[in-house]
Amino acid sequence: MMTTIMETLRSDKVRGNIGHLLHLPAGRESSVLAEQENFRLKLAESPAEVEAALRLRYRVFKEEQGRLANCCGGIDRDRFDRYCRHLLVIDKATENVVGTYRVLSGGGAASAGNFYSEEEFSIRGLQAIRHEVCEVGRSCVAPEFRSGAVVGLLWSGLAALRRRPKPSRSLLVRYARRRRPGSSCAFHYLFGCVSLEETDQAAAMALYEYFRRNGLLSDRLQAKPRAGFELDPVSAEEVERRLEETGGGIIRTLPPLFKGYVKLGAKICGAPAYDREFGTIDFLILLDMRDIPERYARHFMA
Repeated sequence: MMTTIMETLRSDKVRGNIGHLLHLPAGRESSVLAEQENFRLKLAESPAEVEAALRLRYRVFKEEQGRLANCCGGIDRDRFDRYCRHLLVIDKATENVVGTYRVLSGGGAASAGNFYSEEEFSIRGLQAIRHEVCEVGRSCVAPEFRSGAVVGLLWSGLAALRRRPKPSRSLLVRYARRRRPGSSCAFHYLFGCVSLEETDQAAAMALYEYFRRNGLLSDRLQAKPRAGFELDPVSAEEVERRLEETGGGIIRTLPPLFKGYVKLGAKICGAPAYDREFGTIDFLILLDMRDIPERYARHFMA
């Protein structure tokens, strides 16, 4: 058997393939993901660029929205930032960061000890897809750039990251990607906490009840708020009253980002949590990117 294996390895065809494999360039992909006339979409690649994103988050979440009660110093930072990739939209006129999204892979979460969402929620079913998911969060855009172009770029950046698996030092992995470009995706699912603009707990529970009645709950992940993140009890009568007030237009009350996820086909993973430190009521959402409706996929996945 060993003789046969050695003879095979000595064959010209195999030696040629191995030679090609060994000479594959390591290749460092560009940090720039897209360019438009006024904006550049890229991954942060220096501490200074990451800090610019953290400062924008502080400006939006703390100074504008009054959240982050315990945050000071002009920077919104937590322990997960070091394990994340940070998407940036740069205004070419000033070179300022005007939009950002942070992205945590399954591998990054393993290094961090858990996903950020697991701080708020106990999540059943996550282990089975841990290496197929990408957690997104801390999305924000500078107020003077909220026309839609910057948000669209950030979402296209998520699609670009899905098509761009993390660089590998493995010769076999690099060879397989070279021979079958586009055959692998970095992840299939997006998930993460999406916040409401208000902390009206009755309105949040009415929204959850609407999702439940309309088949918008995920059967892949089931999330339950952890101790300290539960909402205060809301009576069934109050939930019904809120639903009657909004009628079928309750979706129109969602923040733009949340509404966008729902249009793309995202499902809700359970009842909401109340992050009292950050100052938001959060839903955990899950989006299977393979199921995005064609009319949106043409733009989001292009």
